[in-house]
Amino acid sequence: MILVTTGSGIGPCLSFLGDDNRPEMRVLWQTRSPLKTYGQGILDLVQHMDKDPVILDTTQQGNRKDMLPLVIKLYKEFNAEAVCIISNPKTTTHLVYELNRRGILAMGPIFDS
Repeated sequence: MILVTTGSGIGPCLSFLGDDNRPEMRVLWQTRSPLKTYGQGILDLVQHMDKDPVILDTTQQGNRKDMLPLVIKLYKEFNAEAVCIISNPKTTTHLVYELNRRGILAMGPIFDS
């Protein structure tokens, strides 16, 4: 599985750590100043999920990047079965639509309330 998240969306994703039956995964996390904002403890937990997570620091890179090309690259390299996206409604909807359109199973929360 490829786990894609932005900002504090990493919080709910950390619940995977306690699941002994969780699938192998790669993590793609885009956020502002991860070390300063979340601390080394959270970064260590993220590395527990994925030994080599892709962490995009928007403070260093400027504006947010379109993560679609990176998600597709990780999906192919890892030979993943699915992509799970935990982000804001705009990013989640965009990624789920674009990935599904390409035949990649992608899921995210439904923002219908």
